[in-house]
Amino acid sequence: MKHALAPLPSPARLLSAIGCVAAIVFATPSRAFDSVETSLESLDSDLFAIELLTLRAEHALGDWELQGTFSLSEYDIDFQPVSFDLLGQAAQLREQARSANLIASKAVVDKLTLDFGIAYRDGFSNYRSVWLDTYFDQHFEPLEGVPGHELFQDVQPSAASATAGLKWEYLPANAVASVSVSRIQDNVSPGYEIDFDGIRRGELVLATTSLSLVTENVLTPRLRSRIALTATETSARSPRYAAEIALNAALGDRWIWRNKLGGSTENPQFDAHFIESTIEFHASDSFAIYLQGRSYQDSGEIENALLFTTAAPELDNDSVGIGFRYLAEKWSAKVSLLHSRSQFLDTNVNVDFFRNLYVDADWLTLQVALGKRF
Repeated sequence: MKHALAPLPSPARLLSAIGCVAAIVFATPSRAFDSVETSLESLDSDLFAIELLTLRAEHALGDWELQGTFSLSEYDIDFQPVSFDLLGQAAQLREQARSANLIASKAVVDKLTLDFGIAYRDGFSNYRSVWLDTYFDQHFEPLEGVPGHELFQDVQPSAASATAGLKWEYLPANAVASVSVSRIQDNVSPGYEIDFDGIRRGELVLATTSLSLVTENVLTPRLRSRIALTATETSARSPRYAAEIALNAALGDRWIWRNKLGGSTENPQFDAHFIESTIEFHASDSFAIYLQGRSYQDSGEIENALLFTTAAPELDNDSVGIGFRYLAEKWSAKVSLLHSRSQFLDTNVNVDFFRNLYVDADWLTLQVALGKRF
């Protein structure tokens, strides 16, 4: 199934987004925070629409630097089962998710900083989870009397996490190294299968532990690098390893070229890689315009189901965008527009019931952000 390019957001919608963002910033008491930033991100496609409102604030409290973030997401999804799905019913879905996190940093000795963070999310983490939750509700909730039906639960997803890290500026103003460890408990809406023995349920809780190593270096007055290595282990899965290299170059007084290259792998059959490049032009000390492009490919999610699987097939995703940024002593503003195209490999027979989830699609993402330092 192919989908046409999604229409640009309407002027009314754009003005509403800008007004919402500005209202939050202007309404924030100047004594409450050292800085505040709010943004609204709107993603539109033929398959779904997502709105993300984010409020971020920073404040110094004694020796501690505090950063708090609150986010509100809304998913609007046109749920369409495949034509041969006798139990599936078309539905217009709307779900909201709220999340909050707090990061506290403190310099313990010269050039050494401790970071601690906690976060909580109430609701689905992405539109794909909403789509799959609806599918399993429609197909397994009505099967009363079938062995294993007592396993069916209408779960409201949530997640909680904690992070601790250590940052060391081992070459003042030129090189920083950091290490962090995080733990996430994700209470998910599970998947289900049925065979002659009855209904089986997937995991209700996924526990994930991650270890990250990052180093940032000023190589020359015009060249800066960043290298990040991450190892992640999730319940009932093999460890996943990821690496990312970033290189930023100042091309003269007004041009900056930013590049990223990364990949990840997990046994037995997952590999992903991406490349991203941004060219930025500073028209003045305060105003900049940038163009960016990104290409991502993966080998498809790991399949662990017996009869059918919700695992996404092989994916290619390309995106290109343009953005404008204004940065003054007290104020900052950003507007960006990104076009993305996703292409999935044709689904196998055990993924056919999710063919309308894993379809080629185009979408546009509009982001409006406004910040102020007090």
